[in-house]
Amino acid sequence: MAQSVKQLPKGIWVGIAILLTSQAVLLFRDAKKTGRNPWVWGGAGLVQFPLPAIAYFILNRRNQKK
Repeated sequence: MAQSVKQLPKGIWVGIAILLTSQAVLLFRDAKKTGRNPWVWGGAGLVQFPLPAIAYFILNRRNQKK
């Protein structure tokens, strides 16, 4: 498995980095605007895609309805 990861083209790695960074920035900015632990959500956005974004928007929407 380690060799198959090493064989991925650099363009895919750049795309993954851009995807995770943009998700983290969007989550951080929105959490900062709504006062919902921006560093936690931004950090979670850097680790995985798309679960942190889905969880954030579900939890944020639920709290806005109250």
